[in-house]
Amino acid sequence: MSTTRQKESGRLGAGMLASAVVGAGVAAGTLMEGRDRRAVLADPQHAELARAPQGRPLAVGAPDGTTLHAEVFGPDDAPTVVLAHGWLCTGRVWHHQLRALTGDLRVVAWDLRGHGKSARAATGDYSTAALAGDLAAVIDRTVPAGQQAVVVGHSMGAMVMVAWADAHPEQARATLAGAVLVNTGVEQLVGRSRIFAGPAALSTAREAVGRRVLGWAAPWPSHPRPLVSRLVAAAVLGPDASPAQVDFCTRMVMDVPAEVRGAFGATLASFDLAHGLEALTVPTVVIAGEHDRLTPPVHARAMAEVLPRATLVELPTVGHMAPLESSAEVTGAIRVVADLVLRPVAG
Repeated sequence: MSTTRQKESGRLGAGMLASAVVGAGVAAGTLMEGRDRRAVLADPQHAELARAPQGRPLAVGAPDGTTLHAEVFGPDDAPTVVLAHGWLCTGRVWHHQLRALTGDLRVVAWDLRGHGKSARAATGDYSTAALAGDLAAVIDRTVPAGQQAVVVGHSMGAMVMVAWADAHPEQARATLAGAVLVNTGVEQLVGRSRIFAGPAALSTAREAVGRRVLGWAAPWPSHPRPLVSRLVAAAVLGPDASPAQVDFCTRMVMDVPAEVRGAFGATLASFDLAHGLEALTVPTVVIAGEHDRLTPPVHARAMAEVLPRATLVELPTVGHMAPLESSAEVTGAIRVVADLVLRPVAG
């Protein structure tokens, strides 16, 4: 056989091998996806999570012209609670809280810019300042004049709350009656993350890798469900998370546009607002999940030490998605704060 024919034969063989490997991978992925789907459908939580609570939609204009989507639930004359979700989520992450709280509270859930039904940033701005301005606009539009509200933030939503209180102190003093901070931190987010853990001697390299990962803006692969589901489960959920919870979170993650994911991730990687906690002088509950790999309990403990009126709650077996994984405890914390600061005192 000539050298040319040998090369052509080698290339053909390599191509056939590559095709076989790809085909086997696709087949395995299809099998895994089918198995995952059956587990989700068999999960009692699936039917409940598929029934999204329906609120009264409200369009809110941000200072830079971005249109934000908010929904109002519960009686219009009830005390107000404002819910801010985290990175790669939507207002639907508050599913259980919206079911439990809206009988006697007026609850506002809104989508961060570029997430859910909110528009992408009108000027491409996903900075901390822009997000703080978004929350200011939501509060201005949804909290009745002369009244106060409890503001609840999960993950980046809680960071946005701290940024808002720091950047808009007059509005915060006038409207913020109490706060709940869930699965969050305000500094050293990459350095303290368990996902990027490693030897102290490699801290600089870990920081660099962490920043690149958080700022990654490439689209998901074309057939990613099993891979992404397992990535989501490992990164953000605790050991007791159910198949329906994993599926619910995976859908939210995959729905966020790649460029929005990357822009928010870059903002997260550089977030440093520990001094902003000084603006939170109201009764505050800080909630951590013991299995949270993104914002481990060390963050919550540090914040609770600084906040003058803080109560620290650490939830065993819970990861980064406490509103879903430990819904009763998160709902209970919101209600305790609301009853303390929003209910009229009898007498």
